[in-house]
Amino acid sequence: MNLNQYVKYLLLLLCICVLCPLNAQKKSLSSGTFSKYDKVFRGNINDINLPDYIDGPHFFWIDSKEVKMWYVEHLHEGNSIGIKEKRVKVKTDSALIKGFKGDKNKYWLRKGDYPIQKAEYNGVEKVLLIGDVHGQYGIMTDLLKAAGAIDHELNWSWGNGHIVFIGDVFDRGDKVTESLYLIKKLQHQAKAKKGRVHFLLGNHEIMVLMNDTRYIAPKYKKMCKRLMINYSRFFKEDTELGKWLRSLSTTVQINDLLFVHAGISPKMIEKELSLMDINEGIRKSLRSDQGKSQAEVMREVYFPGNPLWYRGYLMKTRNYSIITDDELEKILSYYDVNRIFFGHTEVEAIRFLKNGKLVAVNVPMGFKNIKSQVLLIENDKYYRIFVDGLKEIIE
Repeated sequence: MNLNQYVKYLLLLLCICVLCPLNAQKKSLSSGTFSKYDKVFRGNINDINLPDYIDGPHFFWIDSKEVKMWYVEHLHEGNSIGIKEKRVKVKTDSALIKGFKGDKNKYWLRKGDYPIQKAEYNGVEKVLLIGDVHGQYGIMTDLLKAAGAIDHELNWSWGNGHIVFIGDVFDRGDKVTESLYLIKKLQHQAKAKKGRVHFLLGNHEIMVLMNDTRYIAPKYKKMCKRLMINYSRFFKEDTELGKWLRSLSTTVQINDLLFVHAGISPKMIEKELSLMDINEGIRKSLRSDQGKSQAEVMREVYFPGNPLWYRGYLMKTRNYSIITDDELEKILSYYDVNRIFFGHTEVEAIRFLKNGKLVAVNVPMGFKNIKSQVLLIENDKYYRIFVDGLKEIIE
């Protein structure tokens, strides 16, 4: 080996020693967009044959006076999927419609747009905070009953209290429709009792509304393939659930506490966005007439650090580092709050971070080795509540 070859060899070794660790580090950092719990079904959809089920109802507005009401029925014997349809005249601005096909529930319909809830509430005595549900309807109802928020008939029993669903009711699980209708019903019942239900939009709501259905449960994949319908069709602007979902907020302040699906990042105050700005910006992005390209929407609304995908409270990504104490203080000061509660990034138990200024509440539901739980805030005290009714104070 001559001198020139030796020098080239040393340079090559140097490059390997320097670049390999950098590449390994880069690969170890995610974009922060998705979670290890987000699994895409890779099997053969045609092989799926679940027990009998009925999914629905799904309401499609034909015009301002009539809706088409669908139930999707699956029969295990023969592995068949079909639609039962009924048309209903709606004579008033809002109406209570009876289910059919064995469904004894009643459903509120609204002719026009749903009202927009406020971004700030004060004087609230108690708050129940529910982490990411992800279609786990049974666990969600068990937790609500354990906390005393609903009775055994799944009706509101929380008085003038507030319930916050932190987002991500969609995807993974196979009881999304049931979960949505219960939350929608409770929202209506709560208001009549001077309480409130806040269903904050999460990234999985946005994904479905924007036709990204990668993470829906195999049940819905099979259902939609057989019907030759994209899953997002059930939530378009001409559907009852679609109208309601597009009226929801992304963040809400209750007393001196701020609630958001993923987190408020330093970028939010750099952009000088108020809570109303955040909520309206995301609502507007979901409208078909918003007049911007997908690239413009992603750049202006869903930039790295946006409140639906941000993970900087618990992890660093390619786009940002873990939030510093100074950055957090600026955010708390800007929005005049003392704590921020967030979901999105999974934890195995509800956790207080940064001297109690951040609270992580997304404890995954439906996993045997993780105890499902919700957070009760009452009289300036914080409690974990479990499915079995155990109430554990968080010191």
